[in-house]
Amino acid sequence: MQARPAYAAHAAAPPRTEPEYTSVAPSLYRAALGPVNVAHYLAAFERLDATGRVLPGWNTAAALCPLGWLAFRRLWRAALVYLAALAAAALLLFTAGHQWLALPPPMLAGLALAGLLVACGLPGLYGDALLHADVRRRIDRAVASAPTLREAMDLLDRHASSRRRLAWTAALGGALLLAAAVAWALFQGDAPRTDEAQAQAPAMPPPQPPARPAERMDALPMPSGTPVADAAAVPPPQAESGSGAAPEPAVPAAVVDAAPAPPVQETLPAPVAQPASALAPAKRAVPPARQTQAAAQRKLYINVGLFADPANARRAHARLRQAGLPSTVQSVARADGKRLQRVRVGPFASAAQANAAAAQVRTLGLDAAAAVE
Repeated sequence: MQARPAYAAHAAAPPRTEPEYTSVAPSLYRAALGPVNVAHYLAAFERLDATGRVLPGWNTAAALCPLGWLAFRRLWRAALVYLAALAAAALLLFTAGHQWLALPPPMLAGLALAGLLVACGLPGLYGDALLHADVRRRIDRAVASAPTLREAMDLLDRHASSRRRLAWTAALGGALLLAAAVAWALFQGDAPRTDEAQAQAPAMPPPQPPARPAERMDALPMPSGTPVADAAAVPPPQAESGSGAAPEPAVPAAVVDAAPAPPVQETLPAPVAQPASALAPAKRAVPPARQTQAAAQRKLYINVGLFADPANARRAHARLRQAGLPSTVQSVARADGKRLQRVRVGPFASAAQANAAAAQVRTLGLDAAAAVE
């Protein structure tokens, strides 16, 4: 039988169109991935190799803990890019939403939640494609540097992710989360709330209404024997006894606004009639014009709150200014020497203006307490 040359058998075979590592790709992928969740990645890599382009998938570990998954798989460049993107998004939310726009806390929380969903959803959708590209680069370097395929697989296996590395990554992530929780609890404990700061601050005296003219007449000196109240408030004179004893000194009646006092049981002399003009100076002691001037000198304010954090005070001040209210920020000291920032609205000339401003402050979700100076 005539033997054919070896090159003839190879020439008869059809040309190969598969990738370079098709026959040994599963072994190389297994060596580069390590023992953790290797079945999931082999199936995903087979789909990516068959299509030859980046396709979205789903990686639960990359979605739940993106930074931990990137560190476990040694994707350091992608981890740095991810951290930079998170820092930029947080800075943008704080600067634009918190400082410039002064958005309310519920809206800021909604924007932060949306950003968190995006930050977890993108690694979950494209984590397999990202790891596939990195594994292919490592395989190319290992095959190019090793003389044999076995040595290339040993090199990939030494740099693959192991279960021990997974345990260390999980422990480090848990420690970081615990430290962040403790720091947050300490920060919340040091910063007193607005209600507590208002309770610790010295209470302001309530506004006193102006005294009426009748209430001020008792402080004026009265001439002896001059009747001040009406005749109905003074008991009728008693008949003098025939013994000719000297009459007792006159006791002036007290001025009250309510019902007249009961008659005094002591013997009183008959009141001396005085002209009506004698009472005129006492009744004109406090003219209405002076009461109106004293009421006009009062300054009405609306206290919004006392803040331990100056940033919170500035944010409340900015919201009040945007609403068109005359807001001011003042620094006050507590009894223990700690400085607080007081935000108030005013002054107002009338109670109607102060009440309208207080209602407008409450519509902004802030506290409103009246104060008079």
